[in-house]
Amino acid sequence: MATRTHKKKLWKLLPLARAIGVLSAVGIATTLVTFAAIQSTGNALTGNTIQTATAALQISTNSNSGPWTDSVPGFAFTGLVPGGLPQPQGGGGYGVFLKNTGTASQKLQATVPSQPTTTGTIDLAKVSIVFTPTDPGSVQTIPLATLLAGTVALTNSTVAINGVATYHIQAIMTADAVSGNGATITNLNITFSGTPV
Repeated sequence: MATRTHKKKLWKLLPLARAIGVLSAVGIATTLVTFAAIQSTGNALTGNTIQTATAALQISTNSNSGPWTDSVPGFAFTGLVPGGLPQPQGGGGYGVFLKNTGTASQKLQATVPSQPTTTGTIDLAKVSIVFTPTDPGSVQTIPLATLLAGTVALTNSTVAINGVATYHIQAIMTADAVSGNGATITNLNITFSGTPV
């Protein structure tokens, strides 16, 4: 009899247990659905590229509007008197126009990449190129020996993208630069370059 009463009690509790089980399952399912619903979809930055800025210059000796090229014939600096004025005197020197064709602003520099040909006895440390910017800036007198040793930064020479820097260049030598009755320097290449800033 006790067993039968016990079974009846359990039988009466079974619907309650079933209801609790169903509610628990619904609660768990609702929690999972809610959690899944608040997850964002994946957003990706696809096809990325990382590239450095490029430093590129072109030169003209014609005007600040070109035509532009990678190299142009140089100048003849004649009539230099050791210890005298820089040459040429007319117009403040020969015009050189440098256009920034790169993708960043550039700071300009100059060098003489290879040894020029000389006749007579001449000290290249006492022969200089004078760089005079047309925009406000410092005039620089740089010995050929220094330009041969490596690149030399030109002061106040930052050029914006597609901007043009204009310089007048002259040659000068000290009174004791030459021994004998004269000397020449030929095959002198002056190279301009830029570094991104």
